[in-house]
Amino acid sequence: MNTKNCFDFLRFFFAANILLAHLCELSQSNNLAFLSHFSNAIIAIKGFFVISGFLVAKSFVNTPSLKEYFLKRAKRILPAYVVVVVLSVLIFAFFSSHDFADYFSDINTYKYLGWNLVFLNFMQPCLPGLFEGNLLCAVNGALWTLKVEEGFYIVLPLIFYAIKKTKRPILILVSLYFLSLLYWFIMDSYFNKPLLAKQLPGYLSYFVTGILLFLNFEFIMKFKKSILMFSVLMLLSYYFSNLQTDVFYPAAFGCIVIIMAYNLPFLNHFGKYGDFTYGLYIYHFPIIQLFRQYNLFERYNAFAMAIAVILITLFFAVLSWFLIERRFLDRFKKNNQKQIPAVC
Repeated sequence: MNTKNCFDFLRFFFAANILLAHLCELSQSNNLAFLSHFSNAIIAIKGFFVISGFLVAKSFVNTPSLKEYFLKRAKRILPAYVVVVVLSVLIFAFFSSHDFADYFSDINTYKYLGWNLVFLNFMQPCLPGLFEGNLLCAVNGALWTLKVEEGFYIVLPLIFYAIKKTKRPILILVSLYFLSLLYWFIMDSYFNKPLLAKQLPGYLSYFVTGILLFLNFEFIMKFKKSILMFSVLMLLSYYFSNLQTDVFYPAAFGCIVIIMAYNLPFLNHFGKYGDFTYGLYIYHFPIIQLFRQYNLFERYNAFAMAIAVILITLFFAVLSWFLIERRFLDRFKKNNQKQIPAVC
């Protein structure tokens, strides 16, 4: 498989897209409403899940043990995640309308800490005395996707086990694909439960699309021009027909993402200075919320405040990479080299 790709750029692009979409929504500023015309958080999340399915499947087949696979996934997600949850509780104590004594004696502070540390963000999304006048009181509404991502990590070994036993990867993956779409349709359209629709089974179609594209990578690259053209036509037909559901949308979208990853050579070295995507994703939401709490988008120039949000988020993303994420990944690599010298 070709190792030259621009996944670092695509992930950063999707994370930046989500940041701009949330700036538009959470700022509640008319001056930033134009951001909705070229940013879409849901599309970006779908892109993340396709890339995740592709890269996590690749990691799984190249990892010698299930224990090591889960250890790799935990080291990539958990350290920075735990830090942002704990930091939010501590730092936002200074910005709460409650004094320190009331803030730290309020049971909801510890509910937030506990539920968020186990990825059940929806159980307690808010902290006492914070963002009560905002569009949402949630401290970090972007973290819900990480619960889904963790679920994908757990499901993937089971998928590969079923593939190994049946020796029918296409049947297994296509079945999961359509079951996922069926779950989404039932929850969203029939029961009118959009929040439940976007939980683990709902976006599984994008994740298994990534897995399917990984397992058939050579075929995809061999016929990439035809597949890309057909996929673009499928998406255009979806948007221009205003369909609410399209069973081929995840597959077409996934094909475009993966083909682009291996055919934009000028972006292959985008992440040579570091992978700041994760930090960008997990820090932008609370920073926007804090700006909104103090009406900074209304009191000052909205464009200047938006740039300030982006720069502060990038600052925390860079710190997260160099002080937390890279250290744990480097430590894992060193331990891995000691335990299994053949795998480098």
